Amino acid sequence: MYNGCMGVFDPRPGRPGSIAPGKSRFSAMCPTIMFEGDDPTLVLGAPGGTQIVMGVLQTILNTVDFGMSVAEAVIAPRFSSTSNAIDVSNRIPRAVTRSLEAEGRPVIRNPYSHTIGWVHAIGLTSGKIDGMADPGRDGVAYRVRSSDIKTCSSWS
Repeated sequence: MYNGCMGVFDPRPGRPGSIAPGKSRFSAMCPTIMFEGDDPTLVLGAPGGTQIVMGVLQTILNTVDFGMSVAEAVIAPRFSSTSNAIDVSNRIPRAVTRSLEAEGRPVIRNPYSHTIGWVHAIGLTSGKIDGMADPGRDGVAYRVRSSDIKTCSSWS
């Protein structure tokens, strides 16, 4: 039931975060819909255990703060700081990680190019629907013509 979040428990008995009967832990599941007023602008979610929140957050920041398209935001390299080390996608330049390591921060370089919460997202802006499936995972996003949207809405 906890999937990848089982790794958040402390395996040592008797500690506050230890595994024990009846004990609960957080879940990183966070399907998200962002709104501007009453209108949805971004719909996203991801698999990835404890890394889901980092992937979803960075995709939101990439679209909102850095003005990236949905596709750019989803495929951008990601990092995670959910432990004592900083986990980084293999596409983050080594100069960046060397700088962090020089500051004494432990860095773990993931061997995969696309990792850390495999985000799938749909953007809804200016009457246009745009989607992207993380290339590190299975999935696909199709483009839809506005004329098809009217047709699809009458199916219900």
